[in-house]
Amino acid sequence: MILLIVGMVFVVAFFFFFPKPTLFALAALLVAGIGVAIFLYFQQASHEGSITSIKGTSKGTEGCAEPARPVFVRLFNGSRQQVDVIRFRLVAKRPGFSVEYYSDYLTSYKIIEPGGTYDNCWSLNQYRGLQTLPEKLTPSQLDWSVEISSVEFADGR
Repeated sequence: MILLIVGMVFVVAFFFFFPKPTLFALAALLVAGIGVAIFLYFQQASHEGSITSIKGTSKGTEGCAEPARPVFVRLFNGSRQQVDVIRFRLVAKRPGFSVEYYSDYLTSYKIIEPGGTYDNCWSLNQYRGLQTLPEKLTPSQLDWSVEISSVEFADGR
């Protein structure tokens, strides 16, 4: 805050001694600031668009025969870039209820090409697993969903 006040004093002083150059300098700073803001806006917008094109779905236990890895997850890369890492939440809800019965953060390091999918059966956290909950529901009795948390694209990004 103190630097802002000192800077304003310098600008006002320079304006009284050198009005035209000071106005040109302020105009140049304003144009540069607007340019940086526009660049950052479009950079953020393209980044958001790419992340939203990564989809995760789950069919519950369908397609998973191994009891140690009971939940099927499909990750789809709908972007135009290669995906190196996807972090996501695996969420289970009891049918007809909105409260989460189980959730865990998971990470996939599988490289997924643009337009590609990655299907895998995932294990549940044994320390936060379904066996620790009071109702003792099995994975097949729950509705599963996937929420993408973050995505890392290939270095060409």
